[in-house]
Amino acid sequence: MSSENMLAVHFDKPGGPENLYLKEVAKPRPGEGEVLLKVAASALNRADLIQRQGQYDPPPGASSILGLEASGHIAELGPACQGHWKIGDPAMVLLPGGGQAQYVTAPEEFLMPIPAGLTLFQAAAIPEAWLTAFQLLHLLGNVQAGDSVLIHAGSSGVGTAAIQLARMAGAIPLVTAGSQHKLQMAEKLGAAAGFNYKEEDFSEATLKFTKVQATAGGGFHKTNPAPLLHGEPPTSTAGVGQSLPRDCNPAGPCIHGKQQERGQNRPGTATMKKAFPGQTGESLWYPGKRSGLLQATL
Repeated sequence: MSSENMLAVHFDKPGGPENLYLKEVAKPRPGEGEVLLKVAASALNRADLIQRQGQYDPPPGASSILGLEASGHIAELGPACQGHWKIGDPAMVLLPGGGQAQYVTAPEEFLMPIPAGLTLFQAAAIPEAWLTAFQLLHLLGNVQAGDSVLIHAGSSGVGTAAIQLARMAGAIPLVTAGSQHKLQMAEKLGAAAGFNYKEEDFSEATLKFTKVQATAGGGFHKTNPAPLLHGEPPTSTAGVGQSLPRDCNPAGPCIHGKQQERGQNRPGTATMKKAFPGQTGESLWYPGKRSGLLQATL
């Protein structure tokens, strides 16, 4: 294979994973202010699955290659980079696409240092789900020990991360999901209780709870009871292919289309500094990893 090319995950027609194969394609070159990352690992998100199924198109200008987050080492710096990175540095990155390949380019500000204690494999799964959950819980929701947190789509990537991070913060995570199997999975990760939104009115069961963490957005805005009764505004995010309804007008902070916009709502410096103080990873991941509290979401 030429040094100008690379291998990338590809599919010719929508369908299942059996349609995926490795294809030799041109290696991207970093543009102005961009960095070329040699990919070590790339995590899988729901957006990748529905793109593969033909139900989700990349936004204009984004790579058609799957992969919204990755980790690896800096291979090349484009012109006008600000000097934050050097060749060989390890990094993790939030992407609009392209992570499931040997190389990917990204604006340098989209890259984040890998905290001490995380492997490249673990770091690849941090930017999309874990930092979204951390941002919602701590930067927007200001969740404190003793708070009860209602997490919609509790078996999703953001949901499973939010359950575990809420537990680490001393909060009480409750979840909604669409099947008993998903609820059991969420409870194994630490959910205190779960509600099947297809079979029961979870709003009646959660009247006493004061914090709402809506990780899937969509149709639950009218049945989130807690903020209406107790004066605590919900923290919301719309998921893949979703938007908050026009009549929602959420009273609290809202990340609209976190995954829908495919990596463009990057966590940012504030999230990283609070999630990884001193770049040690101690507050977000490592104590739970070391004690066995946190479980991989694979």
